[in-house]
Amino acid sequence: MNYSLVQFLEDVAAGNYNVISINLNTNGMIVASLQNELNRGPKSRHDNRSLEKLVESRKFYGGNWTRFNILLVSFLQYCRDVDPWSLWQSCDLIFNFYQNLNNCLLNDSYPIDNLVPLFRYHTEYVIPLAKRLDDNYLITGTKRHQLLSFTSSVISRLFNSIKKLENSDSIPAKQTILMYLVNKLNNIYFQIDSPQLCSNIFKNFRPKSMVPFREYPIKEQIEYRYLLGRYYLLNNMITNSFVQLNSAYRQLTLVLDSVSPDYIPQLRRNLVRILVYLVPTGLMIGKLPRFSLIRSLNPTMADKYSGLARHVRGGSIRGLNSWLQTHESELRKHDLLLVLLEKLPIITYRYLIRFVVQTFATTQDSGRLPYNVVETAMKVSIGPIGKNLTCYNAIHDPKNLENVLVTLINLGLLRGNCFPLLKTCVVKKTHQTEEILPSIQDRILQAFPLNYDDAWLDN
Repeated sequence: MNYSLVQFLEDVAAGNYNVISINLNTNGMIVASLQNELNRGPKSRHDNRSLEKLVESRKFYGGNWTRFNILLVSFLQYCRDVDPWSLWQSCDLIFNFYQNLNNCLLNDSYPIDNLVPLFRYHTEYVIPLAKRLDDNYLITGTKRHQLLSFTSSVISRLFNSIKKLENSDSIPAKQTILMYLVNKLNNIYFQIDSPQLCSNIFKNFRPKSMVPFREYPIKEQIEYRYLLGRYYLLNNMITNSFVQLNSAYRQLTLVLDSVSPDYIPQLRRNLVRILVYLVPTGLMIGKLPRFSLIRSLNPTMADKYSGLARHVRGGSIRGLNSWLQTHESELRKHDLLLVLLEKLPIITYRYLIRFVVQTFATTQDSGRLPYNVVETAMKVSIGPIGKNLTCYNAIHDPKNLENVLVTLINLGLLRGNCFPLLKTCVVKKTHQTEEILPSIQDRILQAFPLNYDDAWLDN
């Protein structure tokens, strides 16, 4: 292909911004042609100053848009110096171009709308490159997550520049990619182990948006709810997490029913991606999933979580701890270990007490749970206490039975009163177990209401 520098400048002047692409997979022929011309000989080789003069001489947009000129110069520098065989040798050129492209979009007084698709396209190109380089940070001598962090700072500047325009007749192009930017930023924050940075993004999304949530692309809606659910889970807001993850799952299943068969494998993988967090979150609020459905998507996951559900609903602390220890590395990877360690034992104890109520108090019509009966049940549930204390067994001891009962009562998961001197917990004398042990889901929702700020997601 014979593509000249003059032709490039003419294409740009005509508004054909497709030629301003650093992706060698799609624009390699143009880049190669420009590289040959820019490096034709020692005397005719274009240095940085000559490139600046060349671009300025064309008087793009009257010569007033300095940042656009800088963008074109950085693109031509990339064409001149890029090494197609070394990503590391070319990364400075790539990120310099990406940053200059972003800078063009920060000022709304210039005609930036045609650059917005170009920025989105290059964001999809740059993020995987940054991740690939960061994965080799020990070899390249950079800091961990250095390039992804830099990429997030670039995207963040564009996000912060977006303003909600009142009484506007049309929606600016930057507004159309608002949720796209939100999802990209939050995804990067999770990847660089800085999920708390998501707080500012979630908080400022609605005030910036000029359209209702439901008018964004369904794919972006699902991704947003998934990331919001994960954020809530990390912050121990379990009910909020479940609602968002469950909404993302339900929306994706509706999409699955209406797409071409070619997209089904990818959508099924995304369903599994959501279920990794949705299933344990549901168990923490007492909701049991349909494992037959999960098994149709991922038999391994179904078997794994059905085992966890069996231990929790069977009131087996020993089984719960064994399950957590077996899957510790995977749970750490998904930031699930700590929250499950904190939330699931009390739910497991609640099911244990339910068994005691059904087999002892209800059958004897006594309305009493003697401490020694509860202690015996806890001994069976906890199993032998080893000499080596770990995060799994350190707090579990049958002698703590009163603490367990009081905690369940304070959380509203058990209706009763403890009498330490009598070594008895008194409950209502009834055969209706739910009058003694209310629904876990209902009690948790009452104690931890949903975030009102999320109501706009359903409007």
